[in-house]
Amino acid sequence: MRVRGKVERQDLEGGIWQLDAEDGNRYTLVGAVGRLKSGARVEVDGNVDEGFGIAMAGPQLRVTSVREL
Repeated sequence: MRVRGKVERQDLEGGIWQLDAEDGNRYTLVGAVGRLKSGARVEVDGNVDEGFGIAMAGPQLRVTSVREL
């Protein structure tokens, strides 16, 4: 799946990246997040994992690629 939105760094469980997506969802990003900048608009390719991860902060989007817009 491909999702666009704004990324934010959260201080949960040692720090997580979240994507506030244009589709109205908030995803916790895991995997190949690269060098993200908090507040950046990005396009992310990946797959949604069922359930919640350790941070319990929304569905996990397992990232295969990300690019800044």
